[in-house]
Amino acid sequence: MKSYFSYFKIPFIILAILAVISVPMYLRKVTTLSHVRSNEFSDNSMAVYDYAGKMTATEVDALNELIQYWSEKSCVDIAVVTLDDAEYGYLYKVKEYADDFAETKQLGFTGPNTAAIVFVDNWSRGGDGYIHSWISTEGELVKSRLTTEVCENILNVLDEIPGDTADPYEQYVKIVNACGNKVNPLRFPIKTVFCFGAGAIAAGVFIALNWKSKLGDNTVTSSTYLKEGSARFPVSRDMFSHKTVTKRKIERSSSGGGGGGGGGRGGGGHSR
Repeated sequence: MKSYFSYFKIPFIILAILAVISVPMYLRKVTTLSHVRSNEFSDNSMAVYDYAGKMTATEVDALNELIQYWSEKSCVDIAVVTLDDAEYGYLYKVKEYADDFAETKQLGFTGPNTAAIVFVDNWSRGGDGYIHSWISTEGELVKSRLTTEVCENILNVLDEIPGDTADPYEQYVKIVNACGNKVNPLRFPIKTVFCFGAGAIAAGVFIALNWKSKLGDNTVTSSTYLKEGSARFPVSRDMFSHKTVTKRKIERSSSGGGGGGGGGRGGGGHSR
């Protein structure tokens, strides 16, 4: 039994160290984290700006209520904006609008330029023929959780909208829920737990299957491949018959794609 555990002692020790470090940190965060908004420069009681008139008044109120729930739970300002403006008929234009909106409204849970998310959906096809959407993010934790790839994946739900005249309320609810859940500072680290859990289960299965088996017998010794006690190498030269050198210049990519910028606000977009 001891021999099997010796194979896994290093992973078990690492797991124990991580648990000793991470559990107290998590508990301290739970007890010290404030869910009270302290940004005195803006009012987030109105979080849905349906300038395009895509939702009913009841839906706007319900979405606003949902945003207030996630704002308090995840300590982040969230705003949803709909447009129908040809001036912002390009993805980069919608990105600029979302970033400027957060700046103008001075959004942020603990002050301007802190934790904030702005989702803008421009229904106008007056630019390049597509409907463009963007999630703008601000705040260290928000940007680290809502990366460009994550934002793009979240916005894929907009493809479920059946047409330009359809009501997007259900899709907007999914987007708000996804964003709020992702940036929740107390969100359980599922991926980390899964990795450690999978490793522990694999180790347990291995031990169970080999409980009564014997360790493999030694079939070789330190002198198995030695002749008369010394190593002999019949070939003592290296020979290269060809020499080929390939050089290629690596071009720098100039396309920005749908990703967000570097130092300022982050986020990602989608076109449909």
